[in-house]
This record gives sequence, C-alpha cells and structure tokens, in this order.
Amino acid sequence: MVSARRALTCAVLAATFFWIALVAFGAVRTDYSQLTKAVSELGAVGAPRALAWNVLGFIVPGLLLAGCGVAIGTVVDGRRGAVRWLLTGSGVAFAATGVFPAVMQYGSPVMHAPSTVGHVVMLLLSSVLWLAAIGVLLRKITREPELRRLLKPFVIITVVALSGLAANVFHDAIQPLAQRPGLAQRLGFAGYFLWFVSLSLWIAMSTARSPDR
Repeated sequence: MVSARRALTCAVLAATFFWIALVAFGAVRTDYSQLTKAVSELGAVGAPRALAWNVLGFIVPGLLLAGCGVAIGTVVDGRRGAVRWLLTGSGVAFAATGVFPAVMQYGSPVMHAPSTVGHVVMLLLSSVLWLAAIGVLLRKITREPELRRLLKPFVIITVVALSGLAANVFHDAIQPLAQRPGLAQRLGFAGYFLWFVSLSLWIAMSTARSPDR
C-alpha cells in the first residue's frame, strides 16, 4: 500500500515538474516555439537558464520517475524483479539527459560533440529500458492470476503511451506533425509521463481495494 502511494506521488510530481518547467522556460524565450523547437534546446550548452532547465526539467523529473519505478516494481514484481530495475533505470537515464546537455548550432544538434552524444544515448536508453519494462510487465500480468486485474488498464495505458512515442518517431509521415516536430516530441513525452501516472494511479486504486494483495 505504501509503495503504491509512493509510486503515484512520484509520478505526479515528475509530470508536474516537467510540464510546468517546459511551459515556463519556453514562455520566457521570445525565440522559442513549443510547436517547432526541441525540448533539449532549453538546456543546450549556452542557452539562457540552461542549468536551471536541466535541473528542473530533466534531472528532478527523472529522479522522481526512478523513485516511481522502484515503487511500481516493488508492488508488481518484488524487490528483486526486473521491472523494478528497468523502470528505475529509465528514470535515471532520463535524469542523465540533463547531466549531458546537447550542443546546438543553428537549431540542430552537433552530433560529434561528446555532450550531445551523451544526451542522445541517455534519451535512447531511457526509452529502451521503458519499452523493455513494458514487455516484462505484460508477460508477468498475463501469467500471474493475482495481477490479471491490471491487464485491461495496462493495455489501454500502454497503447495510448506508445501512440505518443510513434507520433514522435514517425512525425515526418504524419501531415499535421510534419512541420511541427516540437509538438510531435511533446506527444512522445506526454505518452511517457502519462504511462507512469496512469499505471501508478491504477495500482494505487487496486491496492486500496485489495490491501491484502
């Protein structure tokens, strides 16, 4: 019960920090558009208030998601289960994107810069670990009778979240997003945070109804 509540608290705080910071830091820059600019540009080397963004927009939300991952994994997979480590790793990698800010030039990342490489690698690692956790969770939920009550909400939440990721990855092929890469990226982030918040909420509600499980 405590772990379920902790998961929800961490997930909500992570999403709150990220989205409020994104809106606020974007609003104070007259040259920044949420529709066309990458989120990473707010924390790029040399950007105004880059350090503050990297701390509040990447590091704090990422560490909170790591805490959420620990709690989710503890509830559904035990303290030594793979889900715990995968979700925790996803959150830590997300936080690490703020440790390695991208180097930007004329609105594009300088890919040969070590800091940019670190930023991209951590972002990809966060996504890969998250996707791996989804696979492990789905397998566990379908195989264990006491967790099957989570199957329907888990599938719905995951489909919605992965739709956001797909919109980001394939935005060039989606007409409304082709000229709005910033919006596509935000849909991807929205799916990621929504997954943590929604799953944590459902687990908390389910655990409250069945405290003996």
